[in-house]
Amino acid sequence: MDGLLITTLIVASYHEYGMVETCGDRLDLDDFLVTYDDELVAHVDYEQKKDVLTIPDFITPIQYPSLYGDALRALAICKEVTDVLKGVYANSSEILGKTPLELNLFQSDAEINVKNTLICHVTEFFPPPVTISWTKNNLNVTDSATLSRYQPNKDGSMNVFSRLSFTPVEGDVYSCTVEHKALQQPQTRIWEVETKTTINVHSRVVFCGVGLGFGLLGLTAGVFFIIKGSNCN
Repeated sequence: MDGLLITTLIVASYHEYGMVETCGDRLDLDDFLVTYDDELVAHVDYEQKKDVLTIPDFITPIQYPSLYGDALRALAICKEVTDVLKGVYANSSEILGKTPLELNLFQSDAEINVKNTLICHVTEFFPPPVTISWTKNNLNVTDSATLSRYQPNKDGSMNVFSRLSFTPVEGDVYSCTVEHKALQQPQTRIWEVETKTTINVHSRVVFCGVGLGFGLLGLTAGVFFIIKGSNCN
């Protein structure tokens, strides 16, 4: 057992307020999140020892009591519970995380030589963490990618995003691979830079040329019949 997830949900006036706490053997598993209608509102940065608001800049800043002190106390309790559960599961044949996770790779309409972003979304897994790696033409480029915070789904499982900025070049092949204890082998999604833009341009040139050819042919035929009609008269 690598970590523990604790979720508190309050429903009021058709809105959901939630606090999500995770802790584990690794520092990147320690987290304290505040959500509003499934959107992340704030989290605690344990390294900087402060709260971090994640609401958009155009929203008026809100005043709220500091989360850091409560988060530290909750983290200590979470780790104590984790230690107890480790002893329980150490003597049990039950394995967490049997449900297969889901891996998706997204990108907006790509244009050759125009900067874009690939998004790898991993969801329906528990417990965290997952390991996400990226390749470009079989070369590891994971250091250039970013990883979001782990966030809970309504069923208690987790989801996370990884983003890779790139500039599409014809023929390049990108892959996103995820590893998790529930998987017998890593899952990979592949995306290849297609040349639809180039093909479309060529197609337009061809169709334009054909149309122009038929137009000239029609013009020639028209002139021929006009001259022939004049001769007959």
